[in-house]
Amino acid sequence: MKYTFTATNLAKLSEEYSENQNFVLNTLPRLKILHAIKKDLNTITDLEWNIEYSPVNINMNRITIHYQNQACKDFNFFYEIPISLNFELRVYLSNSSIHFIDLYNFLLEKEILTKDQFSIKAAYHTIPHFVINKKTKRYDISIINKYSNTNEFNKNLIDENVKNDIQSGFEIFNPVFDQIIEQFKI
Repeated sequence: MKYTFTATNLAKLSEEYSENQNFVLNTLPRLKILHAIKKDLNTITDLEWNIEYSPVNINMNRITIHYQNQACKDFNFFYEIPISLNFELRVYLSNSSIHFIDLYNFLLEKEILTKDQFSIKAAYHTIPHFVINKKTKRYDISIINKYSNTNEFNKNLIDENVKNDIQSGFEIFNPVFDQIIEQFKI
């Protein structure tokens, strides 16, 4: 299911999946951390945050952050944070491999990005994407434990390393998205 990433929806999910130990112990504390980060980064505009959660297919649980440029709706740029034990921030340039390759080549040609600046992941069933978190690989366990021991959704305990990687990603890629839009404006 897809939900807007709000405290209200976090509370609904918490209530609905209160008997699911994986959700309570692993997913919910990370969602609380990411929600606190979202609130802290509220000055970065043009972003639409969503939760996608399924108790059945836990590998598809994620936060998506869509870049919303009002000038052009033809592109689907978004960030993805899988809700897993480790932290990873991914950037998608499109919903298809072909478009990703075309846009990636454009970024290299215009020297907006360099070839080895970010790792690219792709597989048979996965759209190519950048993995852009460089420093942070894990969530701060002490913050996860604090969130595990409270029912509050508006606590402002922030994992600074995760926040810094997310903020850095926005600062790098939001202007890149704008440059792509400007170049391909119809």
